[in-house]
Amino acid sequence: MTIKEIAQLAGVSSAAVSRYLNGGYVSDEKKEQIRKVIEETGYQPSAQARILRTKKACLVGVVVPKINSESISRVTAGIEQVLSRRGYQMLLASTDNDPDKEITYLKLFENYPVDGIILIGTVISAEHRKFLKNSKVPVVVIGQYTKYAN
Repeated sequence: MTIKEIAQLAGVSSAAVSRYLNGGYVSDEKKEQIRKVIEETGYQPSAQARILRTKKACLVGVVVPKINSESISRVTAGIEQVLSRRGYQMLLASTDNDPDKEITYLKLFENYPVDGIILIGTVISAEHRKFLKNSKVPVVVIGQYTKYAN
């Protein structure tokens, strides 16, 4: 389903539907018409279209050494709460304490449409430092010192 189809069903313009979806001004009457059609059809805006338009995926990659660690679980729960409040979702990768897997996930996330990466690393190797220095995506490192922090 497209914005144009929603507009036709609601009896409004495509521009009105676009403004509604993006938080712009739409009269209360039109808002209600659009809301009803969206609810009835189950319309979901395309995530890919949003990413292309806003240049933001609202996704953050989180790389952890283990998911069955109580301290890591608490940290990731806190990360998820903060991200959620700001409209972001978390993609979680567990490395089983394998520094090579960390590098693999860092590279994967860098090439995936994430807005940032949070690394709770085991050790910061030369390969980690190289990635941090050259990353095209902002990276936050937790629990490790690195001179490449911004």
